Amino acid sequence: MNGVRHGLRARTVILKGEKPEDFDEILGGLQDEFQPQSASERHLVDQAAIAQWKLVRAEVYERRSYERSYGKDNSVETGSAMFSRMTLVTGRLERTYARACKELERIKANRAKQAEAAKAAEKSQESNKSQTSGRRPPIDLYWVDPDTGERTLQTPDAKPIEDPTRAEESAEPPTPPD
Repeated sequence: MNGVRHGLRARTVILKGEKPEDFDEILGGLQDEFQPQSASERHLVDQAAIAQWKLVRAEVYERRSYERSYGKDNSVETGSAMFSRMTLVTGRLERTYARACKELERIKANRAKQAEAAKAAEKSQESNKSQTSGRRPPIDLYWVDPDTGERTLQTPDAKPIEDPTRAEESAEPPTPPD
């Protein structure tokens, strides 16, 4: 079996010598922040937590490698090659973390919009119920002058309002019938 050099490609998330509580803290923080509600959302949270965990592992490995490489007068080329590979690995992990968080933020924003729309619809239904409960809907009543055919809208407080469709046709006030 191959030995573990850096653990960045390990099949298990937590390696021997690492504290599971530390990973659980990262995972719990992301779960609290994003509140996953489906299997796919939980997968994204897990993916972000694993990427963050491996980034920490990469930093530890990088520090140890630096101390080993440059502390024992190893060649600069060996250290440079290792740091080049570590830069690629950490870049991938950072992109994985950023992608997962971006998608989770999008889902969270959509969930908030849906909740807001549901509340607005519920509020609208409640206001419609309260306006119509116990009362009949308002009815427009018109008075029609038999001589001219002009219609006048009658409001609930009995103040006549001219029909807006006929107002353009006649600029003169209507004459009262005899």
